Amino acid sequence: MRWPVGTRTPGANHGSRLSTRPIPPLEYLERYRNEGTRTYSRHAAYSECRPEYQPTIGASEFDLPCWELPRDAVQVYRADPPPALEARYLPADRALFVVHPQVTADAGSDPWLVRTVTLGRSIPALRVSPGSSTRTLFVLGDAHDHALKVHFPFRVSRYGRRMRNEVVAQAIAASAEIQEWCGGGDPTFAFLREVIGVAHPRSESDTGRGENWGYLVRDLRPYPRVGEDRSLVPGFALYGRDRFEPTLDPLIVDLADAGDPLGWTLHNVMLPIIRHWVGCYRSLGFILEPHGQNVLVELDRERAVQRLVHRDLSVGIDMRRRRDQGVPDGALNPYNRFENGIFASIAYDRFLGGHFFGYLARALMDRHPRLSIDDFRRPCREAFGRLFPDHDRYMPRSQHYFAEARDTHGKPLHRDTGEPPAWRP
Repeated sequence: MRWPVGTRTPGANHGSRLSTRPIPPLEYLERYRNEGTRTYSRHAAYSECRPEYQPTIGASEFDLPCWELPRDAVQVYRADPPPALEARYLPADRALFVVHPQVTADAGSDPWLVRTVTLGRSIPALRVSPGSSTRTLFVLGDAHDHALKVHFPFRVSRYGRRMRNEVVAQAIAASAEIQEWCGGGDPTFAFLREVIGVAHPRSESDTGRGENWGYLVRDLRPYPRVGEDRSLVPGFALYGRDRFEPTLDPLIVDLADAGDPLGWTLHNVMLPIIRHWVGCYRSLGFILEPHGQNVLVELDRERAVQRLVHRDLSVGIDMRRRRDQGVPDGALNPYNRFENGIFASIAYDRFLGGHFFGYLARALMDRHPRLSIDDFRRPCREAFGRLFPDHDRYMPRSQHYFAEARDTHGKPLHRDTGEPPAWRP
């Protein structure tokens, strides 16, 4: 798959930078502007996904097996779903249940797959295109843009991507709370809502952690809704190389003001994301994970940044902060709750700072050697300190990250790196 490259147009100004080649559509950026971005750990590029379903090297689209199950045979969760999506996935007294084709091929004895096939009626497959995360699939040919986040119990990066019932339910609950909060009035904040969740109920024979699984329906129209057409660029596509044209400049070089790339990047990307992260943490206790895959840059027709769009709401939850704010549990369940700031450090210091901002800064430093990494870090540290003056109450004084050791479910444990924070005071 190749996107027309086009040429620069000499003398045509866009702000203080030259007009550049057209920006590819989201589907292309998701799959093919990710080269060189998975180097932040030795696990980052690892995948047990079959080659035919991998987003970069696999088919551009494939069939997603689908069954209709009686509604009372499954758990259903909603967060203000658009009527068109509710009608499609929850018709009458039934519910659609989708299964990644690799699960049907390589995990045929899974008891929840067996239950799906036994109770359900097979219906025509959905045609989908894989997103950058492998298990998030864009549904093709539907008037309402949406994606499905499906159960994928095979390892991608550090661990298997299971969509257990409690994970599905928590994402729907978090989406509802974030929709109500909606950035605390910050006009640069937007997110992709998780609007429907469907999962098998827990078996009476289950002990310990429930392994019953399902999927999520994600509305691909950023919320709050706007009337004009805008394009979306995944964060990693700002600095990732193009698979077919590896010598192209990174998109951040095309988009940023050539006369002030530092100021443009801070104003349009870094500082708004810090506001969003701190605001969501302080208001709800939710720990967003805004690395390059989970943030989309929303551009208008003039290629000006309008909002930063957050996606993937399997957030960590700092219960200390929620108690301090007097926020009730509501529909939340025990999944991903924390009583310390370790995961907040992982999400902010490493996912946001190291895995996103660091890569973004280096892409610009390569083009503008006068810039240094601290030119980016210093304003971010100052902004974080202003926005979150009591952060020492919640976050550790050193950076934490994943350890090589794993728990009984195969998820990596955490470790204190001993390194001081680089993107916060």
